[in-house]
Amino acid sequence: MADGVRRRPAQRRSAERVERLLDACAELLAESGQHALTTREVARRAGVPIGTLYQFFEGKSGLLHELAMRQLAVLMARLRERLTAAPARSWADAAVLVYEESLALRRTVPGFFVADFRDPGPIDAGLLRRIDTEMAGRLHELGTAEIGLPPLPDAERVLLVAITSADGLLRLAFQTDADGDPATIALGARLLRAYFADITGEPGGGSDGEPGGSGADPDE
Repeated sequence: MADGVRRRPAQRRSAERVERLLDACAELLAESGQHALTTREVARRAGVPIGTLYQFFEGKSGLLHELAMRQLAVLMARLRERLTAAPARSWADAAVLVYEESLALRRTVPGFFVADFRDPGPIDAGLLRRIDTEMAGRLHELGTAEIGLPPLPDAERVLLVAITSADGLLRLAFQTDADGDPATIALGARLLRAYFADITGEPGGGSDGEPGGSGADPDE
């Protein structure tokens, strides 16, 4: 199976073990970062034999990819909930909404970013590209099929630039402030609004380009 997943659990007991493995992986990422993560420690933390981990995952890369897909599903669910209450009027609005929810999840969900600022060495670029490409596809489908926004030109490339930029901005914000530097976060939202307004020709919207157009922190 693609992306390092050997097979999906068919029984409830197996599914529970996989969830424990993913939970343990997320906790260890939050504590020590990707480079300190080992499959043996994940299995030990989950209380699962190491052989069971390799029944479902080819190794660390497969485990991280599956965790990222679980986190992406959480993000998409939150986006749909927000959009039900306040539909996005433009791609700029939608981009800031994704940024806000990613920020909230970074603060509350262990290991939300597979790679974080604590990782000292090179990151598996292929793994991150697969994760980001999947996210770009789901976000474009959400924007066009569910929100009713016009298709983006060169959609995958445009969204990959936005995703990579937003990811880097949030990492920068958390490097200097344990809860995320507010000034950096606000500048990131302005950057995304300007980027999508330029790409689409749509008005950027919002108030001074701050998250949600209100200048309020999304968690307050």
